[in-house]
Amino acid sequence: MVKLRVTNWRCIEDLEVELAKINVFIGPNSTGKSSLAYAIYFASKSSRGAYDPSHLINQLYGHGFDKVVRIVGDKPQYPISIKIGESEFSVRPKGQELEVIKAPSSPWADEFLLPSKRVGYVQIAMLLSKIVSELTKKAETSTLVFFGGMFIDLLKRIPLLPPFSVFADDYGRAFTGLRLESVRGSSPGAGSYAVYVYFLFSLVELVFQDPYVNLQLPVELAPDGLLDFTITDSIMRKAPENSLVVVEEPEIHKNPLMVKDFTELIVRRALERKLTVVATTHSDIVPITIGKLVAKRELRPEDVKVYYFKRDGANPWTRVSEIKVYEDGTLETLPDLEELVTHLF
Repeated sequence: MVKLRVTNWRCIEDLEVELAKINVFIGPNSTGKSSLAYAIYFASKSSRGAYDPSHLINQLYGHGFDKVVRIVGDKPQYPISIKIGESEFSVRPKGQELEVIKAPSSPWADEFLLPSKRVGYVQIAMLLSKIVSELTKKAETSTLVFFGGMFIDLLKRIPLLPPFSVFADDYGRAFTGLRLESVRGSSPGAGSYAVYVYFLFSLVELVFQDPYVNLQLPVELAPDGLLDFTITDSIMRKAPENSLVVVEEPEIHKNPLMVKDFTELIVRRALERKLTVVATTHSDIVPITIGKLVAKRELRPEDVKVYYFKRDGANPWTRVSEIKVYEDGTLETLPDLEELVTHLF
């Protein structure tokens, strides 16, 4: 278990939870699930020498700490603090400036963010890859290729469509920063895939195999659900052991059965690679599926933490309550389910 305490970060006033191997943040929209997940990712990543916290926060949100800090009545509520274990990241006023103190260490070897817009981001990245690939076919376009490479690098650095640049960095690093080789995999009901890595501008290319016929599909023709399987599975296969992986909305682009398969895939890859997973979701299928893996003895109850997030008019700041996972795989009733049944029946 890793103890986490976050204060004055977006809609979070003061929040303390414990993280296990598999962590599920569930609740209504705009209740702070992603805010907490991003705080964990940010504090861990910014502890590394290669990342400047002020630049990283801009990449993550498109704004500086003055917009990320919790604000009450137009007044920013410093200090910001993110404490993971005994390591603390903080931001506090110092004269007319902000003093940023990086966390000295992280419990994880690396961090990978899979934001809710990851499918669209990969489609953008693949489009850029194709443009550069076409330019390289003609000798007279060598100058354009050079500037094309600079443009791609620029997209990774400026806060365009945040957190696009953070995701692009993580995605490229998962392949080109570790082992320069192609990776292949398959997922139940979602077909197979191959990711090819090129030295040129650290680009990657995806090719899909239809699950029902012997047909290869490029990114633009592949179903979004299949693309999401591939993005997530390929990164989790390449992530170093003991890394943190944040997955926003694993349910996007999928029917309920595919959400179940996808959740099982995430958990099994996490166990294989000794990863810590933080998943934010609106779907009760995700925690229920994890509960079934506990019932099958693939997971222990103590390896799972499920937290329900809530905000309301009486208290606008994020509150969480733990949803217990029992030995037989059952869970405490989710508050959303009770409310939905009340409204429908």
